[in-house]
Amino acid sequence: MFEVEMLIRSVAEWNEARRARPEIPVDLHDEDLQDEDLSGADLSDANLSGANLINTSLNGANLSDADLSGADLSECDLSGATLFSTDLHNAILSGAYLNGADLSGSNLKDADLSDASINGADLSDTDISGANLQDASILGTYFLDAMLPHANFCGADLSGSDFNGADLTGADFRDACLNGTEFSGADIKETKGLSAIS
Repeated sequence: MFEVEMLIRSVAEWNEARRARPEIPVDLHDEDLQDEDLSGADLSDANLSGANLINTSLNGANLSDADLSGADLSECDLSGATLFSTDLHNAILSGAYLNGADLSGSNLKDADLSDASINGADLSDTDISGANLQDASILGTYFLDAMLPHANFCGADLSGSDFNGADLTGADFRDACLNGTEFSGADIKETKGLSAIS
């Protein structure tokens, strides 16, 4: 029922159909949705694993509990999107816009977030182990109780972000901007670039 053609044709039609038949699974794995405007789309619980979402607009979309593992979201606009408990492990989000997005409880393990804009987002209780956030803009973002072992924050701007209670074991903060960044209760053993606050 939920064919990709309907989604591309009309997000409003798609959302109405999903409200009417929420029990029907959505399988869009490996679909090519590059450059499409899917702002506000209801893609909760959808299988989008391996999908091509390069430069796609998903502004304000609902992707809660969706499977985006291995998907390519380079330069994708996810500003204000809901990605609660979303599976993004091994996803490519290089240069993506995640400003104001809710990523709490999501799996971003080994994801590529280099050069991404993640300002004012919520990544509390998120697994970001081994993820690459090099040179990302991460201003005023919450990482409360997040799992960040061996994450790469080299060159990232983390001004005003909060890592309270986060596991930062082995994370790399070299050349990162840490103005007003909060690390209360965080596990910072074996980190690189945090010697000033150790």
